[in-house]
Amino acid sequence: MHRLTLLAALLCPALATAANCTLPTALDQRQFTNLSDPLYAPDNPNAGRMVQVSFAGNQYVLDILGTDLRIGGSYHYQRLAPHIAEIQMTEAHPEGPARYTLLLTCQTNHQGRFIYTQHDGPIAPRQRQNSGRWTLQP
Repeated sequence: MHRLTLLAALLCPALATAANCTLPTALDQRQFTNLSDPLYAPDNPNAGRMVQVSFAGNQYVLDILGTDLRIGGSYHYQRLAPHIAEIQMTEAHPEGPARYTLLLTCQTNHQGRFIYTQHDGPIAPRQRQNSGRWTLQP
């Protein structure tokens, strides 16, 4: 876990600097809208995708906006610092399970950036990273 914070500090120094914002302490009954960075690359098949993620208990539902695809899964959320958090997610994708992590940093109390790291999944490449922006719905 601390390796992700260190990695974020090394790769994106702006993520590691103290921010004047605070991420929530829990995600239960919260909803995010995430937009992946739009530049397509073979290792980023979801580039430009917008999703809505709804959290309840330790479960989540991910709706890929503009499609009929709705995917569920479980998650573990941990705030590493007031402005940095990690969500470990296990997804029941229709083509097979996926495991990934979202490293969040805030720019305001309701918006920020994320780094997506897929550790394993059904869509090639099985391991990949991308980034994007998140918005926490009020």
